[in-house]
Amino acid sequence: MTAPRYRPDRRGKHLEDWRLERSASAWFLEYRGVPAITDHVLGVLPRAERVRTLKHDAAWPYRIRMDFEPDSSLNEFMDFLREVLVINIEQKGHLDAAVALDFYQRSVREGSSELVHTETADLIRLIKGYAAARRAEVDHAGLRLCRSLSDVVVRHEWFNEATRILPVPGHARDKPSVSVMIGTLLSQELGIPLTTVESRSEGRKPAKKMTDRERAALLHEFRIDEDLEGRTVLVLDDIYHTGYTMAGVAYEAKRSGAKMVLGLAAARNIRRQADSDHWTARKR
Repeated sequence: MTAPRYRPDRRGKHLEDWRLERSASAWFLEYRGVPAITDHVLGVLPRAERVRTLKHDAAWPYRIRMDFEPDSSLNEFMDFLREVLVINIEQKGHLDAAVALDFYQRSVREGSSELVHTETADLIRLIKGYAAARRAEVDHAGLRLCRSLSDVVVRHEWFNEATRILPVPGHARDKPSVSVMIGTLLSQELGIPLTTVESRSEGRKPAKKMTDRERAALLHEFRIDEDLEGRTVLVLDDIYHTGYTMAGVAYEAKRSGAKMVLGLAAARNIRRQADSDHWTARKR
């Protein structure tokens, strides 16, 4: 009996498993996870190439060919991708790749509709003021989140090339966003300058509450005055919901000359299965 074809969770997930296979003429990296993992590997190994797999290969659906012998740093990088949440980007053409530390919520158990906040989400909620906390607790939460994000940038050889951090602005101009607060800490931690991103409108609804037309308009919502010609930049957001806000900042970054735009979020908001099914149906 033929094994069923592997179907990744397109909402984004950790790398499940991987292996290296050698042929007479090349090395092949094979893995299970979301297709976007290939983008990250090619970002680190630009000499490698994406190749198609045979239809009957259900166990290892994604392959990358290398006409050279990879060194031990590839093993370290693939193990690192097991720890972060790789995001499958729906708005192609603006954001080149994105990762998050973890989901915002997780199911209590497999198949359960009951959700609980992750440890990362608890830190974000403290910073956002969703629960009563002392100033010292809020500051400590910000530092913990900053150190985790800093670790991702340092260990991801592609993200490590970023020379500017672009925090996503908040919904209201008169209140600094959590992204800006974390971005300031991250800038100080890594020594990477911060680039100011401004909203064109006075206020906006959260992307998760927008209609499809309103979300599409986010591509023209932001303004960057700095010249980013030829730079690799990092767009920072606290929570990745639909991806349109981050894509909007990425669009403006490329209009300002950025060569590569990478996304980094503290948490990825989990989608209901109905949302995932709707996304899959649109792609058919």
